Amino acid sequence: MIIGSLFIVLGILIDQIVKVIIRVNMQEGDSFDIIKGFFRISHIENTGAAWGGFSGFTIVLIIVSIAILGFFIYMYKDIDFKKKTVFSISLVLVIGGTIGNLIDRLFFRSVTDFLDFIIFGYDFPVFNIADILLVIGFAIFIIDMVFLNDKEKKEIVEEKEENTSEEEKIVEKSISEEELDNNTKDELLEGEDTNERDI
Repeated sequence: MIIGSLFIVLGILIDQIVKVIIRVNMQEGDSFDIIKGFFRISHIENTGAAWGGFSGFTIVLIIVSIAILGFFIYMYKDIDFKKKTVFSISLVLVIGGTIGNLIDRLFFRSVTDFLDFIIFGYDFPVFNIADILLVIGFAIFIIDMVFLNDKEKKEIVEEKEENTSEEEKIVEKSISEEELDNNTKDELLEGEDTNERDI
């Protein structure tokens, strides 16, 4: 849980630091090419959600973000990078991404977007680092729930069965040793009785 929390904080810090750099150094609407015809940095203040949907519904989006955050923080109690690696990674990414954009909405009433790609002639909607964390996190979470969850549960059940078998062996060994001790005591007592009779 500590490791997960550190990665969440790291994701939020990277997202917010880059956004501050964009806001300080670029006016809204400014844009410059990194790879001409493919990738550029464009400063956009998005008051909506992905693809500009729900534009102007900042309060609603804040409430939805808090609800999503609450749900994933509740699930965070089950985080386990050894036994539930994919599940744990998805939680870290979703929580970090949600908080990153939620900070923007709470303090600036809009989300700062700056990554602008043109893919096969299509000008893809501008996004940010928090969006990347969210998309990857949700994708991994769905994959885990649909394809990997049963496998992880099976592994946990098998591990429990192995532990139970080990415990049963230990109990059986203890019982055997106890019976052996009792038999030894009985033999000693019988020997003492025989000696007394001989005397």
